[in-house]
Amino acid sequence: MAELDSINILLVDDEKAVRSALRELLHRYFPYVTIVGEAGSVPEAVREIATVKPDLIFLDIEMPGYSGLQLLEFFNPQDVTFDIVFVTAFNEYAIQAFKIAAFDYLLKPVNTQELEQTLQRYEARKKHQQTVARVNLLKQSFSEEKIPEQIAVSSLQGIDFILLDNIILLEASGTYTKIILFKGEPITASKPLGEFETLLQKNTSFFRAHRSYLINLKQVKKLSSKEGDVIILQKDVEVPLSRYRKKEFEEAIASFKI
Repeated sequence: MAELDSINILLVDDEKAVRSALRELLHRYFPYVTIVGEAGSVPEAVREIATVKPDLIFLDIEMPGYSGLQLLEFFNPQDVTFDIVFVTAFNEYAIQAFKIAAFDYLLKPVNTQELEQTLQRYEARKKHQQTVARVNLLKQSFSEEKIPEQIAVSSLQGIDFILLDNIILLEASGTYTKIILFKGEPITASKPLGEFETLLQKNTSFFRAHRSYLINLKQVKKLSSKEGDVIILQKDVEVPLSRYRKKEFEEAIASFKI
């Protein structure tokens, strides 16, 4: 495992056994990490943050008294100098919300390889003002249960905020996803295409045209059938339409036809 710069970490979970297991995992495999404190509740975490000034907080969601989602309500935006990783056994809906806006999340029990990837991505963290923006977006998505207009995408360079209407398509690239935008340079996200399909399943503008492509129907210019079915998108981007998906595609674009 490649060594990173020193990271000061605060563990926040109401279950002592969970904190102990995570502390042992960090000590054993990541010697450059310093655990500067622990807390069993949000109020305890607020006091610890003021004292130990952590870089990164591993934060449980479902705790007595206050939810982990309420942590930032105790801080003014200019005082948020830490980033947050959710460590959770929460349900699938919540996980999808985390993918919209959180810096990162880990499922219990924590996997060593996923923990390493999280710490590596942390090196590319953005300024703390964006931490607040991401968590506020998360809280809004979680509470309102509505289709998001924007997502925060973790990439190898950091985190990019993307308006969904600006996406032309998402293309599978191994365990990564290439996002082609109408305005701006392409972005390589550190999540597989299947996770984006799950995240956007309630958004009828996005359609899985092929096993390697998730397209934005609002960006479709033409369906060409000269040499097999090919969808032509904005910027003349061409995507093959799977023959197994043609009927679904015709149904999906029905509302766009005149």
